[in-house]
Amino acid sequence: MNLAELIMDRRSIRKCNAKPVEQELVVELLIDAASLQPSLKDGAWRVVYAGTPESSKRLVDYMLAQMAESKLGKWIPGKLLDVLKKRFTDIPAHVIVLSAKGQDRLTSDRNYAAVCGMMQSFQLLGWERGLGMIWDTESIIQHESFFEGVGKREDERFVGILHLGYFDKAPRGRKRTPAERKWTILQGSA
Repeated sequence: MNLAELIMDRRSIRKCNAKPVEQELVVELLIDAASLQPSLKDGAWRVVYAGTPESSKRLVDYMLAQMAESKLGKWIPGKLLDVLKKRFTDIPAHVIVLSAKGQDRLTSDRNYAAVCGMMQSFQLLGWERGLGMIWDTESIIQHESFFEGVGKREDERFVGILHLGYFDKAPRGRKRTPAERKWTILQGSA
C-alpha cells in the first residue's frame, strides 16, 4: 500500500476487540514514528503507557474524576458512568502523549507541532500493522487531577491520549472536504 492510500484508508477506531496490544509493538511504533519527524528533538516529548487492565482502570478513573465531581456529573446516573468506564477499560492500551514546554512560546509550539506529527505517523504505522486507534483531547479529561494522576510535569504540555487496539471491522470512510474548499488566495497590494 502506498502512503496516499494508507492516509485515505486509515480510520478512527472507537471499538476494539479484546486482543492485547504488545508493549514491544507500541515502543517499536513510537521509535519509528519519532524517526520520521526530523524536527523532533530528544527530550521534546514523553509518553505514559497504560496497557494492563489495572493501569487502564486507573487511567479511566483519572479521566472521569472531573466529570463525576462537576455539577453536571452529579446529575449523571451511576449506570452511565459505569458504561463510560467499561468503554474505556475495554480498550487494550492507552498512550498519553506529552510535549516539552520550551524556554519561549515558539519553542513550545514547535515541540507541540512535532509531537503531533509524530502521533499522526504513529497512527499510520499502527494502521499498517492492523492496529486501530483514536486520538483523544476532550476538554473533560483536561484537568489538574488527571494531569497529576498521569504524572504530567510542570514543564510539559498535554498533547492527547491515543486509545489503541485491534479491531474486527473498520468503519466506512466519511466524505472528505476537498482541499480547494480550504484554499484562500492572498490578494491585494501591500
